[in-house]
Amino acid sequence: MEKKKIVVVDDEKDLCFLIKTILDGTGSYEILMAHDGVEGLKLIQQTMPALVFLDFVMPKATGDKVIASLKAYPNTKKIPIVLMSGLGEMIYTKAKDQWKWLPNNPATKNRGELPEVISDKTMASHAAETLGVKEYLQKPFKKETLIEIANDILKEVKVEENLDG
Repeated sequence: MEKKKIVVVDDEKDLCFLIKTILDGTGSYEILMAHDGVEGLKLIQQTMPALVFLDFVMPKATGDKVIASLKAYPNTKKIPIVLMSGLGEMIYTKAKDQWKWLPNNPATKNRGELPEVISDKTMASHAAETLGVKEYLQKPFKKETLIEIANDILKEVKVEENLDG
């Protein structure tokens, strides 16, 4: 059985390698990595992966810019995307049931601003829907959550392909 390609785009190289290690461990996926938005966009266009895990705040091109570029082309607009963000970027407050932008890390402050759709809305699911992504994954995440998201989305894609074909 051919392994499905997944592209991971994140400027935190250690996190890319962690995601690669976790998903490689399933034996079902081939993981490709990029470390900024421009490099990620090129890799996605060249390899046409089955799924993309995309960080939001990155150098050269933020996640929303990468998403807009992918959605603008017929051959990449249907690639499912999981948007990721870290504790230095988005914080979930359980008591208030809301997400809030908190650039609590000096490095994060220099990487860019979140667009209005994420910074002003209280639900990450709304942001994901508005930006046209399948899921919003909060960093840090559990290994099981990452695998479950990849499996669920790629199962869904396979069902859609069978219905289309």
